[in-house]
This record gives sequence, structure tokens and C-alpha cells, in this order.
Amino acid sequence: MLIDKAIDGYKYNELNGKLGIFGNPIAHTLSPIIHDNLSLIFQNNEKYIPFKIEKDLNKYVYEAYNSGILGLNITVPYKQEVIGTLIDIDDDAKKIGAVNTLVRTTGGYKGYNTDMPGLARAIISENIKLNDSKVIILGAGGAARAVAYMCGKYNCKAVYIINRTYDNARKLCDDMKSIFYNCDFVACSSENYNSIPKDKYLFIQSTSVGLKPTDGIPLISDESFYDMAVAGVDLIYNPAVTPFIRLLADKGIKTMNGLKMLLYQGIMAYELWNNIEINDDIAMSIYRKLCYVLYDKPHLSIENRQLPNKIILVGYMGSGKTTVGKKLAKQLGYNFVDTDEYIVEKEGRSISDIFRDSGEEYFRNLETSIIDELNEKYSNCIISTGGGMPLRKENREKLLNMGKVYFLNASADTIYNRVKNSTDRPLLAGDKLYDKIKKMLWDRMDKYCFCSDYVIDANMDVESIIKSIV
Repeated sequence: MLIDKAIDGYKYNELNGKLGIFGNPIAHTLSPIIHDNLSLIFQNNEKYIPFKIEKDLNKYVYEAYNSGILGLNITVPYKQEVIGTLIDIDDDAKKIGAVNTLVRTTGGYKGYNTDMPGLARAIISENIKLNDSKVIILGAGGAARAVAYMCGKYNCKAVYIINRTYDNARKLCDDMKSIFYNCDFVACSSENYNSIPKDKYLFIQSTSVGLKPTDGIPLISDESFYDMAVAGVDLIYNPAVTPFIRLLADKGIKTMNGLKMLLYQGIMAYELWNNIEINDDIAMSIYRKLCYVLYDKPHLSIENRQLPNKIILVGYMGSGKTTVGKKLAKQLGYNFVDTDEYIVEKEGRSISDIFRDSGEEYFRNLETSIIDELNEKYSNCIISTGGGMPLRKENREKLLNMGKVYFLNASADTIYNRVKNSTDRPLLAGDKLYDKIKKMLWDRMDKYCFCSDYVIDANMDVESIIKSIV
């Protein structure tokens, strides 16, 4: 049965409505970090399950569909083989010849390739130009095919594909020329790299060279060749700095590894599964989590993790920041500061009076002014922020630099039940309280995500929320 193929820690009794990934090997996949955090943010009950599929791919794809699985990612070695199991395939995926995302539709799954647009979205997010640019791709394998297709799709001017085996590079170029007519694809053997005209290029490294500690620079060892790079992208993300990345960085050239590609291909899959759009603030909150797990002491257990000297709680009013903060501070022996209470004491009047007499802008200015003050004044403390403090970009950046930030994410239903009888929240005055909460919560979601290191399910009881933090 399919559920028996789930790796340890993911063996749920019910598969209906879940998400997953098929591959082999699969034990170290980072995809659950992307998708489970997105489901937490959007309050979707869509647990993400890694399945180790060693054979009989067709059988398990059909079983996944019959079990009600909403969507699947497909990774090595099945990106080509899975095409035979699909009821439909997106045109881009068909031309690339590889599928990494399955979307549930009537009668079966439709296949997509989000690797290609995910890489483009990652590159563009780094302000690296694709349109009308000249590109050098190192390698001509499966990954290079998606990269080359991206270059044609995003209107690159010329693409040079370098490979040790010239025929592989030539075949890839011929395939791309049959699809794209406005981009010049040129094959080049690694021995004849000097035939490439002197110019400025975006270099994209698509080989596996760099995964091992003993690896050197891929394909072209002549370091002066890389002086032509205007920017460099390595599809490898672990290690974070490959010999290719280090060489270009030492030359002062802008670089990017493959982690953002992993991020955005996952985000675009989630967008397809749920028919939503995810903005870059939410994307970057997930990116920080990936960086922490992959690069920042990922093997420390929770019991051995050193707590930060400042824990900042953000979230909408009624998400439990003050209640959780006070109890957590007592448990840890930390100080506790509620920014609203701090402002009330400093001003000598209530929040409602401040809003009524001086306006919301005045209050927001007060919030901004106290962040640096609290940072200097307190250590070993829990800080519960007002629901609107993260609305300003400078506040979000200051909070992230201040300590570890936890977003207590409660649903509109939970918040409504907690605040419906409150009389001291000026922004909730008036009619249609539930609709107001729902709209404000959605409008603020990306701000809360941007300034948080962790997203915590705040629909739980206080003890469970605290356990999620420490």
C-alpha cells in the first residue's frame, strides 16, 4: 500500500486531501518545510508526505489519486517516467520532457514543470536580468534542459551550452532551436570554450560538480574565463558555497545558489494545488526557514537548542501573544514586555484615547520609536507586539534584527471568538466584526510572515503553543 511507502514520521492513517512527493532517495527532502509551513500560514489541513518509491511508479500514482491525494511533487528518478501516468500535461512540461508537479483534476493528474519557472522567479528575485541577456550554461543534462528552456521562454538573446560531450550539447541546442526562434542556441565542447565571443554573460552551473568536498571548478578550470560573468547561478544548494560560487564571489561577481530555485518551484506547485498566489514576503519567510534548517545548526535537537535572549511574538489581536508571552516568560525566567502596555504607561493614556485624540498615525509612530528603546533596555525577555506593529517595513526589519520572531497564526474564527466581547480594541469598533477580522488578517498576513522566523499554530491551547516555541 502507498501509506507503507511514507518515510518515518509521516505515516498518516488518512491520505485524502494530503500532499506528497515521490522519489528515491527521499529521506532528506526539504520539501515538507516549504509546504507544511505554507499550509500553516494559509490554514490548510494539507500535510505533506515524502514517499520512497523504489519501483511500480504507475501503480502508486494511481493509488495516490484513488486515495484522494490533492497533489504530488515528483523528483529523481521519475520526472520523465511519470509522464506516462498522466491524464494531461502542461505544454511547457511536455516540451521540457520532465514533470515535477502533479495536480489533481477530473479522472487523474495533470503534469507541470515548476523547476523552470521556479528558477526564473528565483533569478528575477535577485535582480538578475533574463530578458535580452546572454547566457552560458555549464552542462547539458536534464537540469540543463530546464535551464535552456527557461532562457528561451524568458527571451534571452543568446545561450551557449558547454559540455564535455559535444554531441549532448548539440542535441540540446537543436531541441531548443525547434521551439524558440528568437534565441540563438550554440553548442560548445569544454575544450573549445575560447570560441565563445568575449562579452558579459549570466553563467548558470547545472552539473553535479560541487556536491563533494573534493570537487573543483566544473568543466572549465581557466579562472580567467569566468571574468565574463555578470552574475553566476549554481543549481546546487548544499553546500551553500560551491567552488563555482566561491570563484565568482572572489571576483566580486553577484552569485546565487540553488536554494531559491527549490523554494520557488515548491511555492509554484503549492499555488497550482490551491489556485492561489503567494507573494514574495511570504516566500522569503519560508526561505529563512530553509536557510536555518540547512545552514544554521540544523542537527541540534530542540532540547539542545540555545534560546535567544529576546523572543518576539507577532500576530493579529487575539492571537494569544500576551497570554502566551506572560506564561512563557515565567517558565523561562525572562522579563515580559507588552508593547501596547508599554506605550500606555509611557503616554499616560489608553490605546483607545490615543487613537481618538491623536490618531492611528501618531500611535504607529510611537510603536516605531519604542523598538530600539526596548532592544537597548531589556535582555532575556519576551516581547508581545501590538497587532499592527509589523505593518511598517522598518518595524519588520528591526524586529527581525532584535531576536527570534514567532508569528502566532490564529484563524479568523478563533480570533473572532476571543475578541467578540472586547471593548478596548479601537480598530474592531463597528459592525460586521467577523468580516472585518477576516479582511484585516488577510491584508496583514504577508507582513507577519515577512518578519517571522517561525510560524506557530495559535489555534491550540496555551501550553501547546508554548511547546511549539521552546
